[in-house]
Amino acid sequence: MKKQFITLVLLVGFFGMAHAEKAPIKFGEISKAELLNNVFAPDTSAPAIIICDYGYFTESRFQTVRVLRIKILKKEGYDWANQTFSTDSKTNIRGITYNLENNQIVETKLKKESIFSTRITEDRYEMRVAMPNVRVGSIIDIEFMYEGIPYDWDFQQEIPVVRSELIIEPSNYVSYNKNFYGYIGLTVNTGSRWVSENVPAFKPEPYMTSSKNYRSRLEFDYESVSFPGYYKSFTTSWGAVRDLLYDNTYFGIALNADGYLKNAAKDIKAKTTSPEEMIKMAYEYTKQIKWDQTNRLYTDKTSMNSSYKEGKGNSAEVNLALVQLLRKLDFDAGPVVMSTRGNGRLSSIRPSINKLNYVIAAVFTEKDTLLLDATEENCPYYLLPMRALNGQAQFIDKNRTGWVQLEAHKKDKQMVVYTLSIEDDLSLKGKIAFSRGDYAALNFRNDYEDYNSDDEYLTSFKEGKKGLKIISHKIDNLDSLYKPCNEEFEIVSNNSIADMDGELYITPLLYEQITENPFKVTGRKYPIDFGYARDNTYIVNYTFPQGYTVVNLPATINLKLPGNAASFLCKATVTEGKISVMYKLNINNSLIIQTEYEGLREFYNQIVAKEAEPIVLKRN
Repeated sequence: MKKQFITLVLLVGFFGMAHAEKAPIKFGEISKAELLNNVFAPDTSAPAIIICDYGYFTESRFQTVRVLRIKILKKEGYDWANQTFSTDSKTNIRGITYNLENNQIVETKLKKESIFSTRITEDRYEMRVAMPNVRVGSIIDIEFMYEGIPYDWDFQQEIPVVRSELIIEPSNYVSYNKNFYGYIGLTVNTGSRWVSENVPAFKPEPYMTSSKNYRSRLEFDYESVSFPGYYKSFTTSWGAVRDLLYDNTYFGIALNADGYLKNAAKDIKAKTTSPEEMIKMAYEYTKQIKWDQTNRLYTDKTSMNSSYKEGKGNSAEVNLALVQLLRKLDFDAGPVVMSTRGNGRLSSIRPSINKLNYVIAAVFTEKDTLLLDATEENCPYYLLPMRALNGQAQFIDKNRTGWVQLEAHKKDKQMVVYTLSIEDDLSLKGKIAFSRGDYAALNFRNDYEDYNSDDEYLTSFKEGKKGLKIISHKIDNLDSLYKPCNEEFEIVSNNSIADMDGELYITPLLYEQITENPFKVTGRKYPIDFGYARDNTYIVNYTFPQGYTVVNLPATINLKLPGNAASFLCKATVTEGKISVMYKLNINNSLIIQTEYEGLREFYNQIVAKEAEPIVLKRN
């Protein structure tokens, strides 16, 4: 798609402006002083630093050259020797790792077998580089050369950046749009040259979406190409993006090849006339294409029939097949293109095609608009996986486009019930029952699937639970995706009661207690995004022996954040030798803005304190 206009650009023969700024870095030119300096004083915790990241787009060659220099300060920084990025063309890459040996600079060059290329679409590649001979103190130099402008440019990373600079020469023929993200401004911003200096490491915080939404960075898209007698639109509107996708061999053309689903549609229509049941059956039928764990906007093959026959495919092949089947069933259905949660949110202002990396299905009924993602084997049709809960996306049909909201309409629903008795030997004996629904059930089924056997799962469950013995264990409805998943343990615990001078101390929530506030920092710049609401109830019932009196119970508390964004209830009762304590935590707003952070932080402080309050029994 883009190769066509790149060829035209090169044929015209641009005359770029002279390079007005001196390059801050040259590939392959380092100093011994850089190798000797193994301490970064502004942030001694940094595992590595980016000494310089410099890129220059030359109009005359229609080419970007990027030089990236990284200093490894700790073993934890070794991951920075592996770099991944996307381009419109295969990239020429050079790399050198520098080390000091016997006070001499020793070079180890990057070999071709350590450069990996994966085709994402017919004109887009993912490049991966694994630098050699990396150790603490190493300096890594990598030079990338590729056609066109960068997709994005990071001025802030999870490690400190001493200098980052990008220059894109202006063009009379090619226009592009850009989106700037982040909270740290640039040192230089001329509209064609951007520079940042001494940018601190971005520190991820709990319950946040991709750091790409908050780090200082630029994202680019080609907007249009115009020559005398020629014009091509790319991202001037979402309609232009739609046209590009529907003309693409691995999207729109593949979507048209739906003949292989004729019999499936016929069978579903013969079994039911209920729209809801037809959608459910189409969704489950599509799962015959097992997701290969890759997130894609485009198919790898020119027809989903191939993926169906092979029984596996990427996310686009699964969900575009679902769109095809829904259309065969006469539903008003189409693709929804989006950016996954880990890839950052789509701009609500400027259209983009480079930002898109995923596609799901939308079906419009008389009652509602349903968004469907059939990649998750353990997911019922009415849930979107967490990676797809990312703000908003674009519905694109041949004749229409429009925003859809990527919101969870179900909760993480969980109830845990402890029914235990305090034995004469001060052990606890009884049952623990879990009932999980919606997202709690999905997460449990996915987690359980990772174990090779129930024994392996139980071994993992017992980790960190000293004195726990599991007598029996059962799971109901594990494969019944449209029912709650129920689990029951029969247990004996020999390490849950402390006897202090005749007084027994028990922390009511043996294994579900929140012992640490996830929100530790005193201020936060970013929203708190839970993904979906939570409805979690914990009930602990203890039967205690005769001869004891209850002298302390967790006091009743009922907390609520403004607007009932979240609530927490604790209530304890004693009746005829039995103690019952209920804890109920509700997160009603999946998104809490940063100005409400301090209230949420204190909310969790009180939960931690309350769940630490013991039951105390005294011998008569």
